[in-house]
Amino acid sequence: MGNRSGDGAGGEMVSPFLSVRIQNDSEDDEDTLGGLQGANWTQAPSSRAGHRSNARLSHALGLAAGARAHTLQPQQAQYQWEAVPLMSSGSMMLRQRSTMVPQARQQLQRSSAMYEEDSSGTPPPTGWKGSLSQAMSRKPSMVRGPELKARMTYTAGLSNIREASAPPPPETEPTDTPAVRQHLLPKQDRSAQGSKQGGYLNEIIFGLINVIVGVPTMVSYAAVVFKDGMYAPFLGQLAKLVFLASSMHQLTISIFSTLPFVIGQVQDVGLIFLSAMTTAIAQFCQDQGLSAREALGSSLLTIAVSTFIVGLLVVLTGYFRLATLVQYVPLPVVGGYLGYVGYFCFAAGVSLACHVQIDYINTWTRLFNGDALAKFAAAAAAVTAMWCTLNFARHRLAFPAVLLSIPALFHIVRLACGVSLQEAADAFWCAQPEPPRNFWEVYGLYNIKGMHFEGLSMHAMLQQLPKLVPLFFAVAFGSSLDISAIQTESPEPLDYNRQLSTIGLSNMVTACVGAGLTGSYIFSQTVFSLRGGVTSRLQGFVIAGLEMLLFLIPISIVPYLPSFFFGSLLMLFGVEISLSWLVLSYKKVTRMEFILLWASFLIIMATDLQRGILIGIVLAVLYFAWSYAQVTVKAFTVVPSRSGVLRPPAEREVLNLFGARMAAVSLSGFIFFGSSLSISDQVVQVAKALVEDEQAVLQAEGRSYSGGAKTGTASNALLAPDRRAATYAAFKAAPRFVLLDFRNVHGLDATAAQTFGTLWSILIRLGVEMVITNLESLKMLKLLAAHGVIGGASCMAFETSEEGLQYCEEQFLTVAESHGLCSIDRDGMSLLEILQLHSPGFEDIGVLDEVASELMSAMDEVEINEEEALFEKGADADELFILTDGYVEVEADFVELPACQEAIELPEHVKAALPTLTFVFGPGSILGATDFHLRRVRRTRALALEPCTALQLLRSDFDSLIETSPQVMAMLSKALMHAAAMDTAHMCEHLARNSAQGS
Repeated sequence: MGNRSGDGAGGEMVSPFLSVRIQNDSEDDEDTLGGLQGANWTQAPSSRAGHRSNARLSHALGLAAGARAHTLQPQQAQYQWEAVPLMSSGSMMLRQRSTMVPQARQQLQRSSAMYEEDSSGTPPPTGWKGSLSQAMSRKPSMVRGPELKARMTYTAGLSNIREASAPPPPETEPTDTPAVRQHLLPKQDRSAQGSKQGGYLNEIIFGLINVIVGVPTMVSYAAVVFKDGMYAPFLGQLAKLVFLASSMHQLTISIFSTLPFVIGQVQDVGLIFLSAMTTAIAQFCQDQGLSAREALGSSLLTIAVSTFIVGLLVVLTGYFRLATLVQYVPLPVVGGYLGYVGYFCFAAGVSLACHVQIDYINTWTRLFNGDALAKFAAAAAAVTAMWCTLNFARHRLAFPAVLLSIPALFHIVRLACGVSLQEAADAFWCAQPEPPRNFWEVYGLYNIKGMHFEGLSMHAMLQQLPKLVPLFFAVAFGSSLDISAIQTESPEPLDYNRQLSTIGLSNMVTACVGAGLTGSYIFSQTVFSLRGGVTSRLQGFVIAGLEMLLFLIPISIVPYLPSFFFGSLLMLFGVEISLSWLVLSYKKVTRMEFILLWASFLIIMATDLQRGILIGIVLAVLYFAWSYAQVTVKAFTVVPSRSGVLRPPAEREVLNLFGARMAAVSLSGFIFFGSSLSISDQVVQVAKALVEDEQAVLQAEGRSYSGGAKTGTASNALLAPDRRAATYAAFKAAPRFVLLDFRNVHGLDATAAQTFGTLWSILIRLGVEMVITNLESLKMLKLLAAHGVIGGASCMAFETSEEGLQYCEEQFLTVAESHGLCSIDRDGMSLLEILQLHSPGFEDIGVLDEVASELMSAMDEVEINEEEALFEKGADADELFILTDGYVEVEADFVELPACQEAIELPEHVKAALPTLTFVFGPGSILGATDFHLRRVRRTRALALEPCTALQLLRSDFDSLIETSPQVMAMLSKALMHAAAMDTAHMCEHLARNSAQGS
């Protein structure tokens, strides 16, 4: 994939997950891929009519974090939006096309304009909305499938627009990213712009906002990874480890990433596997009677080592430039896994909020008690508040304010009811208060005793090794999606492999400091910071410093925040992710892929992550094999004059009659065990049709045949009453052929070769001979020979389809000659016989004889040796030829030489790609007449395949006959017209057959 831009009507941009057609109605072609940055968008009243905007415009925090205001008078522009589906959140991307006034268009050199819309295809609202799957689950959107053709028109006020910097030249690294992007930024207030202009204050503010949003998410992640009840007493300290992990991810990425505004934190995509590891270890230790500290220490060391190994593998993936390989996991499997992630997050959120263990479907009955339902109601209220904020609030501080207000409101209600913090903890509304602990005490949770790790269960740790492979693919695949999504917003092209290496390094560093939680770029917060004008690494250092401070302080914040608050965040993540993949993805995948997606999800639910993903991949591979097995088999009855040989009219009539006893089948693709049986069945059906087709017998008897045409006419000498019996006998005795053309076959396996051997046996029993053509691959040739398909007494094989067709025609003609239907005269034809053949319906032999004698006196007989040219391409066409004996091959190139006299010199690489058609003409053919009559240079070359004899008529003699012998010219013109009509019909049929065979 590469970068493409169009002229005039539009351009096309391609990225690893995005294929969008951007059309432009602008008058200036240079602005085809232009865009807006920092635009203050308003929807015209006329465009509101009939719309109910429920779109979720994807922004990490649902905020108005746009570009800064600059001085430019408001201008009006008309935009037409084109929605493109985004797979990870059930959303769509909007692309703009504009017709702008020249003053505004000059300001718009580059832009950033990507928003997501709900899959319903409704237009965006006036207020900017945030898709929670982007905001909080931190999942970037992946574009797949065809473009959505829904288009929405808006009138947008262009005010406060600033000129962006010129686009940098694309990197030589094949990152598959477009050189120019269109991005539409949400409205941002002027205060933010002022802060950006005022120095580092803007970076600090955005760092604080990201920390406020991230802290409760990190605590929720700690609850997800260590969800087993055995770890509950340690949740406060474990949350500190998540703070440390996020701090180290952010610090490493801020130092080494080429993007100064990027946010790197613990990410949800790998947490499910880490949770599966810790849960399995807890269960094993419980079964073995080991303590909670032994289980926790084993889990912490396991996920630390796993994070380091995954980071190393991601670094190697980037170093060896293998970023695209990690994206080869089938989408239905990815969708099923992410659907399970959504369910897992929702169930974990309910468990955390209601203090009940929810995992499998049958455990949901535990909610049916008053205490659990009360906590669930509080969590649902918090979810509703956050959802409304994300979908309706416009200010960038709205969502952080809601996150702070929910715990504050909880404590206000608690104090108003006279409930102490300890009483709330005893009722499981929040975690139990913890005594202050120094940060180094967290490392005591590893429970490592001595050099031999006595305080750990090595057996339980080793059992988690199989989870490393899917964990690596999950982290690498998710990181690739993050990088791709950030690329759509980044002003510069990204090196995907380098960014992957940075992410891998951050995971290695995080594991080395003892906080083994996988992380990556956070698309939503990164875009939020980019749109907020963050341009330096200070924001990242602020985030890393504050998170490190939360790790270092001896007080844990977890007991002061209600449990339903953390649970509501997870519930919100789960609803959005599951809805996006398990419901809204229906419109973005095929029906069978959607079924596979749900099958993967259900299998994961019924078994476990590793088995479910593995079975899902197997199902996807089997579906691919089944889909690929639907190889297109083009079977067609070869039309008259089926080969490229233009034979005498008598032989053509025989071949027209016998054409119903031969069919050609064009095969394509890679023929393997999944497709060979289907192909064999279809070929057998074609062969049975040749055997059972009574229409052909009726044709031989002179009655109606396919299409209802009448054949028993006086013009068809073979069906005359005195020859009908011989024709019928010859037709019954003629062989039947099925020609298999391998021109478009790329390969076949042993099963397919064996199937063709069985097919040959079946056709022999049906009385049909199989002929194979265009078998160019030596491997396929040897494989078919090894299975007895070709060679010896088996079926015939030819290098080209032309040779195979000529073989079949010769068999027909031999049978016809044995029954007296034609005489294959190898001694040539006289001029009188040629005139008779080209003058159907004219029965006055005396007149034809006089015309032949007078015409013969005006022509010269020429002898042409084998391999000698009768005429060359590019020569003057001052004569025409009537072939009386032998065969001549004519090479026709209708592209290289134009109709004018002077040829254009084409580049050699272009000439090599131009097709050259070849036709073989036999006795009775008229050669060179087209160029002769058009008075142009020769467009063809005629080469004798054997010693030939031809009658030559010069232009001067032709012009003389017009004046002196009108009767001769009339008969010659009739013969020329008849020959030209037959040649044209034959060539059209020949070209149609080649086209049907995929040539």
